[in-house]
Amino acid sequence: MDSVRVRFAPSPTGYLHVGGGRTALFNWLYARHHGGTFILRIEDTDRTRSTDEAIEQIFASLRWLGLDWDEVYRQTDRFDRHREVAAELVRRGAAYESEGALWFRVPKEGATTVPDLLAGDVTVQHSELKDLVILRSDGTPIYNFACVVDDHDMGITHVIRGAEHLNNTPKQLLLYQALGWEPPLFAHVPLILGPDRSKLSKRHGAGSVLDYDERGILPEALVNFLARLGWSHGDQEVFSREELVALFDLPGVNTSAAVFDDEKLMWLNHEWLRRLDLDRLGRLLGERIVRRGVADQATVDALGPTKLARAAALLRERGRTLVEMADRARPYLPGDLDLVPEAEALLTAELRPALAEVARRVEGLSQPSAAEFESVLQGVARDLGISIKALAPAVRVAVSGTRVGPGLYDLLSVIGPEIVVSRLRGAARKEER
Repeated sequence: MDSVRVRFAPSPTGYLHVGGGRTALFNWLYARHHGGTFILRIEDTDRTRSTDEAIEQIFASLRWLGLDWDEVYRQTDRFDRHREVAAELVRRGAAYESEGALWFRVPKEGATTVPDLLAGDVTVQHSELKDLVILRSDGTPIYNFACVVDDHDMGITHVIRGAEHLNNTPKQLLLYQALGWEPPLFAHVPLILGPDRSKLSKRHGAGSVLDYDERGILPEALVNFLARLGWSHGDQEVFSREELVALFDLPGVNTSAAVFDDEKLMWLNHEWLRRLDLDRLGRLLGERIVRRGVADQATVDALGPTKLARAAALLRERGRTLVEMADRARPYLPGDLDLVPEAEALLTAELRPALAEVARRVEGLSQPSAAEFESVLQGVARDLGISIKALAPAVRVAVSGTRVGPGLYDLLSVIGPEIVVSRLRGAARKEER
């Protein structure tokens, strides 16, 4: 194959939606798979709606996804070239002026066939098309015209984009023909639908790419999820970025619409949380704790990377997102806890002396392991003649504030003796309610 050159060409009139994120990903994967070039082209010819804020958001979204680009352009920097080509069309008799704008003359007879790599041949009769504006009265180019000029000048070999652009392609092919240029190959990727089979929208819970960062989704998980929206490789569901680059190609793209399943995304995110290097996950957890207001930066820094990593290892077993993990991280941080009402019922008058005794015995230990904590609780239960089945839940509630969570002894080991002792003594002093 000749050197592949593809482009992602978003319009900066709003945030980068997940559908645009998938288009960017498919282009990036295709370029990286074939050792080609991935171009980012900001199509900002609509100057009344394009904003610098939206452009920065597009850059930030692609960086978060890890989709690096090899070249970057803004269409507004190329207006002189667009006007030059428009003038050439006028000289060739293929364009004319009307009401201050330049129009491309669509042939009245015949038809144009789009040889789509995914949809197959799609033929449109010219009688179904109208002449189209190529330059507005202010001299700025229209989308269908500007993208043809830019794709040609940038040597684009493959245009991979959403199926909603398919109706633009016959017009663009006519422009290529009028200019005597070889068109690129086209591949129109099927739409993404909501669970109700209607076009994906915010009401399905789908938002901007960066919304998923706010929800605590890992970029690895969203990339994996977007790749599987319309592409497959056997029955495999979880793909690393390296695997996607090695395996992705257009023959694997489905021809039917993909359905956006938020529950599947949550499952994938949990899978990636479990696979993530613990040092990195600990850092992400610390950042998220601060972002969520669970604790300040100084408190997180005081924990240190080792404790954050150990806490992350426990929290990821139940947490499906970084947000869930951060919101459940309070027990691992110093300070008093608010107990859930049903948990306080476990802290009975009969058990408070046992909690105080556990605290006394733990205080004499230096960084006790999970096994040492278990030994202490078993010893207190035996010596005081109480059931471990009664003592262990009371200790969990006193130390973590809730009745559920990871293995108790692992939890105590990660929280550490100082906090454990402080909370047990606080619970032992509580008056019976």
